[in-house]
Amino acid sequence: MNAPEFLKDVVANESQYYLNVAGLPQGLLSVTDIASVSDEMCASYEFTVDVLSSELISADTVVGKDVSLGIVWGLADRTISGLISRFIARGQSHQGYHYSLTLSSHLSLLNHKRSNRVYTAMTVDAIITNVFEKSGFPMANFNMQASGPNVDMLVQYNETDFQFVDRIMRRYGMVYGVIEQEGTPVVTVSNTSADFASQSQTIDILYQAPTGTNRANESIFAISRKSSLLTNSVSLNDYNYEQSGNLRTETTNNSAINGFGADERYGENYQDTGQGDNLAKVRQQAIDCQRDIIIIDTDCRAIRPGMLINVVDHQDYSGSYFVVKVDHLGSQAGGVNYGNKVKNLHYKNQAHLVPAKQPYVAAVPDSARVFTSFNATIEQEIDDQGRYIVKLPFNQDGEGEQSKPTRMVQPYGGSGHGMNFPLTQGTEVIVCGENGDLDRPIILGAVYNEQAVNPVTSANSHENLIVTRAGHTLLMDDKLGEEKISLASPDKLNQLKLDATNGSHAASLTSVEGKINIHAKENINVSTNKNYIVTAEQDVNLLAGEHFKLATREGDISINANQAIQAKAGAGISLEATDNNIDIAASANINVQARQDMSLYAEQGNVSLKAEQADVEISAGANLVFKSTNNGSIHISQGNGSLEIDAGGNLTVDANSITLSAANIVIKGNAVSNN
Repeated sequence: MNAPEFLKDVVANESQYYLNVAGLPQGLLSVTDIASVSDEMCASYEFTVDVLSSELISADTVVGKDVSLGIVWGLADRTISGLISRFIARGQSHQGYHYSLTLSSHLSLLNHKRSNRVYTAMTVDAIITNVFEKSGFPMANFNMQASGPNVDMLVQYNETDFQFVDRIMRRYGMVYGVIEQEGTPVVTVSNTSADFASQSQTIDILYQAPTGTNRANESIFAISRKSSLLTNSVSLNDYNYEQSGNLRTETTNNSAINGFGADERYGENYQDTGQGDNLAKVRQQAIDCQRDIIIIDTDCRAIRPGMLINVVDHQDYSGSYFVVKVDHLGSQAGGVNYGNKVKNLHYKNQAHLVPAKQPYVAAVPDSARVFTSFNATIEQEIDDQGRYIVKLPFNQDGEGEQSKPTRMVQPYGGSGHGMNFPLTQGTEVIVCGENGDLDRPIILGAVYNEQAVNPVTSANSHENLIVTRAGHTLLMDDKLGEEKISLASPDKLNQLKLDATNGSHAASLTSVEGKINIHAKENINVSTNKNYIVTAEQDVNLLAGEHFKLATREGDISINANQAIQAKAGAGISLEATDNNIDIAASANINVQARQDMSLYAEQGNVSLKAEQADVEISAGANLVFKSTNNGSIHISQGNGSLEIDAGGNLTVDANSITLSAANIVIKGNAVSNN
């Protein structure tokens, strides 16, 4: 319907506005005046409606009730629906009872619920829908048409439900408002302003300059244009530890109106340059659509935010426009003056327009920053990247996991090096938001509580102590005069102890139930200024792949065994004393045995075989040879008898008597002499 066709049908003495409140008899309230407090895109609208009633009305019968404000317009009246959010009784006159009611959109319900929630691994549109559901919003009056990206984590902290969804929808460039569908106000969320406007009727409005005469048609009677110098470009940058590379992105002014400067933002929380481009584009469009605003003054009652209007018959501004904001003023109590030329209007408004070809995006608020820390607990233990799922204490009824995989601050780290003490489920930790962004939590450290008692207290404040969940300990004890370091497995079954106690310094390595292995690629050097003692309850085994050497610089080497001593070699065994004797003694027998030759050799001294009280027996399976070289003699003696073979080969037998007994005795020589 064209706006110019309407005013000629308006009857001056008939009501142009009517108000119906759920639970009150229809027609009980007569509207005297209406005025918008706010009525714009991407916001909750609010109207003040002054009414007159013939009956006394109590606040409890109207506050919170559904209400519809009807405005007569052509063949199809316009309706603004919502609920009564405020009720003011202004007293009684001869006309009746006067009241001032505030009509608010159903979106205002979300302002009455402050929530704290954590959403993970969900799309933005699914999160928004979930918030509407949890707020108790009548979902028959909600239509989510937009689609948004999947986000790792989105936190609502200390925000009303409306503040949260408004912030998120604006961040991702969603356009929302209320569309009346057959008397039902439906909160509609669209991806673009064009999508939103396509669901409302487009109307044509003539421009007619004021002439001082009554007008028969609705029209535009004033047009102004507001152009502003705004920020020229938007630049975003971010850091994503999971994806290296430059995430900087930039957009610039696409309007014919000049801009200046740049909106530089860091840490807007996006994963890659594609997401960054989208966020920068939204912010740029939100600025661009405010550079050049057309403002019209009209008496067209059908104009509401979110619709398209065609301005007709203006030499400069004819064309199609998207309605962003409307200020309404209407009265049935008397004429509404417009300067000195136009009088007795029932209604007027002022609308803010942007060209239809310019995408409208609502101003994007600053990202939510919370520069504080929270106590939390470990919900899921360490993952394959060393991260945790943490349970934030304020999460009331969020969806998904308790958090995204969350990194933990470590006192030392780097490529190929670092330290880490994994946390267990239920551990209390302190968490903050990276760059103040709670959507990017980071664990600052663990804290103790009643269930997890601090291993160091005033009772042992001199101890610097690490205790693992299994009971491994690293103790650095600074107690004066009793300083020590101890590294131990559970119950100290294996322990390395470095004790610096005054007067009794010691280092010990103990394995109560197992064994101790020491390995080195090269040398193992053991040195002591005093004794070196090795004690074993059972065997002591020393094995060398090549040589084994046992030596002293000055003293003796003593090898004692309670039972036998066995010396065995694959080749030879050599015993040598360079400066003194080699003494071999046994309380019983000494057995020397060789599979082949055996020799006793004295380089300069004598070889003596002696049995103090028993026999000396020499036997051979073959020959028995006694031989003396050089000038020595072979001398055998017993008592007063002796036998000697000198170096010249002479045999001398000296005895008290000589007995020769044999089957045959042969004496042969060149001469036989007799003394």
